[in-house]
Amino acid sequence: MSVPHSSPRLVMASFIALGVAVAAVSVAAPASAMSAELADCAETFNLFIPGTWETNEHADPARPIGMLRPIAEAIQREQGSKSDIYFTPYMARAFDNGRTYADSKNTALVNARKALREYDNRCPAAKFTITGYSQGADAAGDVASEIGNDRGPVPADRVLAVGLIADPAAGTKGETPVGPHTPGSGIADPRPQGMGKLTGRVSSICDPGDLYCSIKKGDNPLLGRLGSLLSKVLSNSSMAKTLTVGVAKADLPGLGTAVDELSASLTDPGGINVTRVRDTAAKLEGTITTLAGLRDSEATDRLAAAPDGSAEHSAGEVLLKVGESDLTGAATAASAIADTATGLLSKGVRTLRVDSPEVATLTIKIDALVGQVGPLAELPAAVLASASKILAMLKPTELVDQTLEVVANVTALDFGAILANLALLPQKVAAMDAQGAHQVAGALNNQFAPLVKMVASTDLKAVAQVLSTVPNSQGYVQIATLMTSILAKVDVLRMAALVGQVQEIAWSVLEKLAPPPGQAPDPAGAAAALSGLPPVGLELASLVTGLFTSDNAQHLDLGDLSGALAKTAPGKGINLLALLRDGLSAAAFFSSNAHINYGALVVDEAGRNAIQWLGDWLNGQIGQAN
Repeated sequence: MSVPHSSPRLVMASFIALGVAVAAVSVAAPASAMSAELADCAETFNLFIPGTWETNEHADPARPIGMLRPIAEAIQREQGSKSDIYFTPYMARAFDNGRTYADSKNTALVNARKALREYDNRCPAAKFTITGYSQGADAAGDVASEIGNDRGPVPADRVLAVGLIADPAAGTKGETPVGPHTPGSGIADPRPQGMGKLTGRVSSICDPGDLYCSIKKGDNPLLGRLGSLLSKVLSNSSMAKTLTVGVAKADLPGLGTAVDELSASLTDPGGINVTRVRDTAAKLEGTITTLAGLRDSEATDRLAAAPDGSAEHSAGEVLLKVGESDLTGAATAASAIADTATGLLSKGVRTLRVDSPEVATLTIKIDALVGQVGPLAELPAAVLASASKILAMLKPTELVDQTLEVVANVTALDFGAILANLALLPQKVAAMDAQGAHQVAGALNNQFAPLVKMVASTDLKAVAQVLSTVPNSQGYVQIATLMTSILAKVDVLRMAALVGQVQEIAWSVLEKLAPPPGQAPDPAGAAAALSGLPPVGLELASLVTGLFTSDNAQHLDLGDLSGALAKTAPGKGINLLALLRDGLSAAAFFSSNAHINYGALVVDEAGRNAIQWLGDWLNGQIGQAN
């Protein structure tokens, strides 16, 4: 079905044009100007805010799109010229353009408020409806709460209805739930001020399986808090750098074309366009650098195993090719090409002959880049485009997964025994007690194994930062947060390596003093081997001292802290990681099958789905007012 376009008055740009026209006429004939202005007003202004990735800042507000499109079309069919339709243009992104979800939502709030305020000023008798889906529901619900509490852009008594689908703040006081019962509240937390005067005029629909709008935070206190955190982090915070991917500089679908263009740019018989070379190389550098930041993602195998044709599978294909490409070298080559072209342009060189020395230099660099990025550039543009959204979510997804892993692992470690042995081992080394050093180092090796594995696969500093922002954590999470913060400032991997060296040296000493049957003891060799212990022990002692004097540990008794952790952590036999992850994956915070299933979610006894019901309800509310 083709999308019907509303009249020019639906486009916000026309508000400005009309305002100018009215201002010009009002000097000579204010009464006529007012009549013309009111004649262009519809009885109802219906504002829609689409969901994540459904729109952008430059979208046509008169064109219905996305999940909410059928609802707008239902209003257009029923109300005709009596209702205006407006789809709010805004960023509509989530961590995929160097900005965070909260940044994107704020653009929706600003633009929605402006649209409502300008229509209200121009058409003081008009009534309003507000509808949002997903991130759009997050913003629409916030605007409704402001209006209901007399802080909004239009008066509450002129708002006929508010419809919210998959609202991450579901559970807000004053909303009327529609459809199946949901077991929890929204991931971003209900709005504290409620809906105020709009109570009873706000309908909220949530699929029980959509964890964006329904999570049992009581069952998952840490994960619930992490979800809230993700929805509120702004790009001006230090954490945003950890969470966001700079896709604003990346054109993934155009990667192959850009590589081809760069190669072709050096074969133009009419002369080499230096500006074109510079711009193409700079564009490639941004794309390659972005992809290089996703190298070695732990999600590669999981995504590659997703069904063929899915965005997840496309993301897996891209990550596999990233692993086969030399993106670090390619980014360096692209930067060198761009710098060379920039240098030529600064000297006034705009065109180069094909046989010039400069072109020969550029050709070598471009050939190197083509080879380094070749496996990735061979992927179809459609695969790269499909993968973009999933790839953008890897940083927040993996950070959440790492945070859960760290809390689970830290609470399972016997820090008391580790700390005791770490204090004892340097003493054994200083006393040149090879037997004692070997025993303590062996015990530490076993105790360190899970810690080393965790540290090697985790950005402890980022996790510590995340945990430090999680308020009201349960006891074991609070203590795990402190322990993680301390570990983030210690070179755990080096410490483990030194413990291993102590064990090897001590074993060599013991082996020489008590060799296998048939071999004579080698006291001199043992003494020589033993002389290697003090330097290793000295470095280890320095690291251990650093552990106990860390800024975060200066006022803490680590022994007491580890004892408290043992007391508060869930008992043995409980899989804490499974408990923390119960009911929600990080990816589900932004998308899941349930999150895009509202066209099939039956919400009433008549068999209407969520989209049909909301369209009928809004038409009913408009009809009653008119």
